[in-house]
Amino acid sequence: MTADLRDELRAALEGLPDEQARTLLGWARAIRRGRQRGAGPVEPGAETVGPLADALGIVGELREPGRCRMRLTVDPAWYNPNGVLHGGVIYTMVDSSMGGAVSNGLAEGQHCATIEVKISYLASVREGTLVAETEVVKQGRSIAFLESKVTDDRGRLVATASGSMFIFGAGPNE
Repeated sequence: MTADLRDELRAALEGLPDEQARTLLGWARAIRRGRQRGAGPVEPGAETVGPLADALGIVGELREPGRCRMRLTVDPAWYNPNGVLHGGVIYTMVDSSMGGAVSNGLAEGQHCATIEVKISYLASVREGTLVAETEVVKQGRSIAFLESKVTDDRGRLVATASGSMFIFGAGPNE
């Protein structure tokens, strides 16, 4: 970055209210995470979850057939206009966790895609760490049914979700 560009950026930051500056800082963190993604996950030992989840800071902690756990450290950059974590961030964590629970049990060449997710938000979140735990409830040849629970770092239930995933590929007609 050139010195002129740095000066212009500093001047722009000085005129922003704290709330907007925090949001901009969160976006800068997301851009940095996106650049790091090419070299692998953001955290050492963590598994990449996908471009959107990586940008949001969602980390895969456990991925095994039928189960998945993901973690997110709340970033004020993802607040909604009411000053709480946007529900879409929690939804993205749940959807990614559901995909992880199904995909790790599939045969080579098979994939899954979300059919639907129904999520209930039970508490607002402003800080801390969230964990999404997902289990496959039932899985057939082409559809899997799942349930997820999202808790905060105090063990408080923040959201619950149920969903279904379509399983495709590795077959003669797919």
